Amino acid sequence: MKTLLLRTATGIAYLLLLFVAFFVSDWILVTVFSLLLLIALFEYIRLAQKFPEIPNGVQKIFRRQILPLIWIVFPVLLLIYWCNMLNSKHIIVALLVILCTNDTLAYVFGSLFGKHKIWTKVSPKKSWEGFLGGLISTVAVSHFFIYIPYFQTNISSNSYIWMGFAFVVIITGTLGDFAESMVKRLAQQKDSGIILPGHGGVFDRIDSMLFAVPAGFIYWLLNF
Repeated sequence: MKTLLLRTATGIAYLLLLFVAFFVSDWILVTVFSLLLLIALFEYIRLAQKFPEIPNGVQKIFRRQILPLIWIVFPVLLLIYWCNMLNSKHIIVALLVILCTNDTLAYVFGSLFGKHKIWTKVSPKKSWEGFLGGLISTVAVSHFFIYIPYFQTNISSNSYIWMGFAFVVIITGTLGDFAESMVKRLAQQKDSGIILPGHGGVFDRIDSMLFAVPAGFIYWLLNF
C-alpha cells in the first residue's frame, strides 16, 4: 500500500509539472523538457557504463555517444520544436494523453486477463492481452478528441485521423518501452534511476515518448 501511494503521489506531481509546462508558459515548457532531457541522458550514460565490454571500438562509440543523441536528444528537441515553432501544442498534449491512457488500460487488461507474455526476458510483465486491450480501447477512446474544443481545429476534426494517430503512437511507444527495457537488462538494472520515487528514473518515464514523438510527427505531417 505504501508503495502504491508513493507511486501515485509521484505520478500526480509529474502530471502537474507537465500541466504547468504546457498551459502556463512556453519558456517553462522548454525548461522542463530540457531538464528531463539532461536527466534522461545522464541516466542512459550511467547505464551504458555497465554494459558488457565489447572489443569493437566503433560499436562502443555508437552505444555510448551516438545512440543517446538519436534516441534521447533528437526526440525531445523535436517535441519542443513541434510545440513552440509549429503551433501544435494540442497535438503533443494528445500524444501524451494517449500514452498515459494506453499505459493505464494495458495494465488493467494485463492484470485481469494477461496469460500470454510478449517477451519475458525483456519485459516479463507485459502480455498480449494487456497490449491488445490497451491498444484497441485507447484507439477507440481517441475518437472523442473531436468533441473536446481544445483539440479541435479545421484540420484535426476527423475522428479517423485521431484514431490512426493513436494507433501509431501506441505501437511506437510500446517499442520504445521494450527498447528501454533491453538497455536496463543489458546493464542489469531494474530502473534507470531513482529520481522519481515508485517510478524509477526519468528515462523510465519518457521511454515510450522517445519513440512515439518522431513517429507521431511524421504522421502529423502526412495527415493533419
